[in-house]
Amino acid sequence: MVDDKRDQIIGAALRRFSHFGIAKTTMSEIADDLKLSKANLYYYFPDKFSLIEAIVYQILEESDVTINHALDTITDTLSLLVRMLDIKKEYFEKYYMLVLNLQEMNISDEKWVQLSSKMFRREVEVISKIFRKGIDRGELVTFDVTSTSELYIAMIRGLAMFCDRAVPHALIDRDELLAIIEKQKQAATIFINGIKR
Repeated sequence: MVDDKRDQIIGAALRRFSHFGIAKTTMSEIADDLKLSKANLYYYFPDKFSLIEAIVYQILEESDVTINHALDTITDTLSLLVRMLDIKKEYFEKYYMLVLNLQEMNISDEKWVQLSSKMFRREVEVISKIFRKGIDRGELVTFDVTSTSELYIAMIRGLAMFCDRAVPHALIDRDELLAIIEKQKQAATIFINGIKR
């Protein structure tokens, strides 16, 4: 089955990227791990970026299950925002080495800019659902949901980049991650208190 082989390639690449790093892993090594010809590998993924992109989307799809469960079961807005931060933390910890490797990639390349933009839009959609739910329940005042979601995400991302560090984009360890998540939760509380009814 085509999807089966594709999933096997993604799994092998994820294992190799997580262990050796993205830059140090070649497409030939991934093909060798699966006893595939390079031509067969390139049939599914024409370059390393397309493989990385597929891994990112697989992780996002996996996280969608957790996010949708939270949206279906948690009622108040702040608890939902806190859960979204906890989900981010869980995935950061699960894919820690991959995240560190992705931070080292050339993010000014147009392909990376497009992928980053898609991920931002996805976050906006999730936060927008949370805010709409809060407005519909009468918990929050009425406001422009999309622009407020974008502002919220910019604030959360800004804290991740600058929280307790002089150098933005420096690699963070697990302890720093926990400190950042706590500050993001505090910021989410202040943010929600400003738009509560």
